[in-house]
Amino acid sequence: MASRNSPPPVSSPAEATADRRQDILNAALACAAEGGVDAVTIDGVRARCGASVGSIYHHFGNRDGIVAALFFDIFHDQSRSVQAQLDAAQGVEAGVQALVTGYLDWVVAQPERARFLFQSRGAVAAGPRTPDLADAAHRRNQALVAWFEPHRRAGAVRDLPCELMPSLVMGPVQSYCRAWLSGNVAQGGLPSPTTYRAELADAAWRSVKA
Repeated sequence: MASRNSPPPVSSPAEATADRRQDILNAALACAAEGGVDAVTIDGVRARCGASVGSIYHHFGNRDGIVAALFFDIFHDQSRSVQAQLDAAQGVEAGVQALVTGYLDWVVAQPERARFLFQSRGAVAAGPRTPDLADAAHRRNQALVAWFEPHRRAGAVRDLPCELMPSLVMGPVQSYCRAWLSGNVAQGGLPSPTTYRAELADAAWRSVKA
């Protein structure tokens, strides 16, 4: 057992770099939660996390680099979360419904991150990482297409082009979540997506079932 006077563990340079990077991204998300994506500025981020301007530029290049890095971190986290729910589902109906409920549950659990994803997509699409965005979206879509294809061949889902399936399944829940995130319940905004969790999942299955 370490003695009372033992020095605290020392982080490796790589760990320290990763921690600093995450601190900057956390600060950027806090700025966006307070004032939208336009509130993500170098000065605002620096004030929240204490990082030097040099450190911020070293990790991300500029303000747009921060926004893009945060977007992709959240995008990939969301994709992994939904994919895990899909992988755990037993059967095609359960899988389709898991796509919807996995996405919905992630949004409800992390509304600030989900809101940033919606708000910042246009800025990322218009920036230098446009090819990265196209590639990430293509990879996620192709993973869903690959999942649907054997079920289509087996006759378990409608005989439609599989590239159409993700839009049929995910379109309604994404639309509702976006509207919910953009509103304010106190001012007459939409109820939480959890209110319609079962209905959205059932509607997704009915849209593609054979």
